[in-house]
Amino acid sequence: MPTAEPHVRHAALAIADAVERLDRPALARLGAEATRAQLLARETLHDYLELLWETLKLQGQRPAVRPEYQPLAALLDVLGSLRDSAHQAVHGPPGGPGSARGDLG
Repeated sequence: MPTAEPHVRHAALAIADAVERLDRPALARLGAEATRAQLLARETLHDYLELLWETLKLQGQRPAVRPEYQPLAALLDVLGSLRDSAHQAVHGPPGGPGSARGDLG
């Protein structure tokens, strides 16, 4: 998982928290099919950006410590939060009733 400079990560987490407060009730109003579609879309985008991150690591770019990659780390934080919200909307809380997996990783 990416690590970002504290100010970039703090901003990303603040954005994720603000969006999550809007996102969870909106997901709850969607039908089951639309909620599953949201989960798939969010997982797909997160997975793609995580692949970019891993590719940078394989290329020796050290994205966790290079400032030019901190926006990618921040975006991964935000998308991870959105993915997790949709996962919980579809499967319930981690480890709770209806949970298909105990973790999201």
